[in-house]
Amino acid sequence: MPYSGIIHGTDGADPVEISIANETGGILKCEAALAHWYSDDLGEIGPGDQLTLTLWHDRETGVLNLMNATDDRMPVEAVWCSNDAARTRLNLPIASGRAEATLRYSCHAGDDTGLNCDAAGG
Repeated sequence: MPYSGIIHGTDGADPVEISIANETGGILKCEAALAHWYSDDLGEIGPGDQLTLTLWHDRETGVLNLMNATDDRMPVEAVWCSNDAARTRLNLPIASGRAEATLRYSCHAGDDTGLNCDAAGG
């Protein structure tokens, strides 16, 4: 019997636009870690460019969801970005109630830290 707990569509969820700016000298690759050990490639970001995507926030549970091709909600556990030398996790706010409509992150390389993607405000 197929799993029946899948939620379809965006009813009851609010859009949250995520933008990730690449302030490094190389290409960044970003992906979402999804529930149940899956991941989804979000894309590559060239130096000086940014990646923009929409996640859907469930106000009741606080979960941020990525929608798949058949309009199923895919719960996002984490967003990761990496370059050739390092990988870092974006700090996503997962909380019930209203969420920020826009989240901006700025990724930069540091001498000691490798790669950081810091929240730049909403």
